[in-house]
Amino acid sequence: MSLIALDPIALLESPAWLLGNCTYLVMGLSVLMRNIVWLRVLAIAAGLGKIVYRTYFVYDPLSVFWEALFVAINVAQLLLIWWENRPPDFTAEEQHFVGIAAQGLRPAAARALLQCGVWHDVEPGTKLTRAGERVNALLFLSSGKVQIESGGATVATCGRGDFLGEMTFANGGAATATAIANEPVRLLSFERHALERLQEARPVLRLALQASFNRNLIDKLVRANQAPVSRTS
Repeated sequence: MSLIALDPIALLESPAWLLGNCTYLVMGLSVLMRNIVWLRVLAIAAGLGKIVYRTYFVYDPLSVFWEALFVAINVAQLLLIWWENRPPDFTAEEQHFVGIAAQGLRPAAARALLQCGVWHDVEPGTKLTRAGERVNALLFLSSGKVQIESGGATVATCGRGDFLGEMTFANGGAATATAIANEPVRLLSFERHALERLQEARPVLRLALQASFNRNLIDKLVRANQAPVSRTS
């Protein structure tokens, strides 16, 4: 065994010894990080240190290969995190929907929710739901007015920012009222099974949507109690 290996002062002055131990220290710190970004940044730093160590001090090409792969994977994951959480680039109508249905969610979750839906322009007189018929889609009104009829009476009017079909959407049951567009309507439609799969993959969306349904339902009830009931011809 060499004298340098036995001399503590010499060890502390050895670049190889310092670098080799620092890489393990940084790796240990990385696993303590709760923030995934810092975990990966420190893991990359440790990996780069090990590549230098195994290239110039204790030559081991196999270790260099695996450390380089380790660094590349973490860099790719960092890029993916950045891409998913990049600043929102939503249109005005998308931002309106996100502000109601995805409050407080990360941009990645909001984008996934938007991508699950399909925008439609609806002509006046179109029946969006029919009383007694199965509801297979959740509808969000971006613009326009929709008349809600039940038992031959107009019981409410829904408009910008309202959901349609949220009460029966989850179980795919029958609509309790008929919704008719009484002017051009712009809406975002979510097919039930597609949205269910998305909510299973991202549980945070289920909570956000349920909260938005509750807020919208309260708003609808307040408006319904304030509006007079009129008979339809």
